[in-house]
Amino acid sequence: MRAKTFVSALLCAALLAGTAAVNAMALQTGAYTGSVTTSYYNPDTGNVDDGGTSNAALGEGMCRSATAKTGLVEIDGDGNVWVTIRLQLQSSCSNVAFYTRTGYDSYSKVSYTITAEDSGNDSIDYRFAIPSAGTYIKATMYVTPMGRDVLWYLWVDTSTLTSGSGDFVVSIDLSESAAPTETEAPAETAAPAETETPDETPTPAETQMAAETESPAETAQPAAAEQTAEPAAAESPQETTEAVSTDEDDAADVSSDVSAAAPVEADEADEAASSADSADEAENADEESPAVSGAVIAVIVVIAAAAAVGAVCCVKRKR
Repeated sequence: MRAKTFVSALLCAALLAGTAAVNAMALQTGAYTGSVTTSYYNPDTGNVDDGGTSNAALGEGMCRSATAKTGLVEIDGDGNVWVTIRLQLQSSCSNVAFYTRTGYDSYSKVSYTITAEDSGNDSIDYRFAIPSAGTYIKATMYVTPMGRDVLWYLWVDTSTLTSGSGDFVVSIDLSESAAPTETEAPAETAAPAETETPDETPTPAETQMAAETESPAETAQPAAAEQTAEPAAAESPQETTEAVSTDEDDAADVSSDVSAAAPVEADEADEAASSADSADEAENADEESPAVSGAVIAVIVVIAAAAAVGAVCCVKRKR
């Protein structure tokens, strides 16, 4: 039965220690207030280390009346933990000292600073560093009415810590302790408007073709030349008919001169060809006189036709 009770006690102690450790680890930079537990007994050994009264009830009442029920825990930006303990009945006490637990029944003295004094409540606030929020603390002071030093233990119950500083003086920069707020999701970036595809730039060839197409004056000029040439050519049959209607009886007179006229006619044909080329060049160069160019071409054609008829008649005569 005793074994079961012992095991149960160990389990409870382990559970409480684990809860305290979790709460301490969950703390972030900031200020917290929590309940301060006092004990006239050594929490590691269960013994009374005060050396004064053996009456535990009297001792518990004494340390409880000397210690305020609430304390302050601060965690700075570097993760350091600070505690502020408010002791009462200070007008009758002196030589206050604090020790933090470093191991089983082992404590180390720490230095402190006084952050506040309240003569109305006869209290003084003592601030010092501790390894963690729930670390055991040993306190001693000289009580004048008793004429001796008293000793007791205390610690902050981490399960009661709440964010805030109460009526304590905060020494850390609380701007560093602001709880991280939810970061607003960045506004969705509007999709870039579709860029209109620029009209296809015409290639140089297309530009040239367009330019040629858009030159109505140039296009109309050859057409005008052709239209003008047609009437001129239409007038040529009359002259051609007159030449062709020459009586074949006169061919005999002409035949005698065919031999001599042939070279002349060939020259005239060459001249006619040259004149035709010149006429073409003149037609391109001088676009304002298409009618004259057509007449020249018609005359050349008539001369060439006459020469050809004469040559044919001459050949027939010889046969």
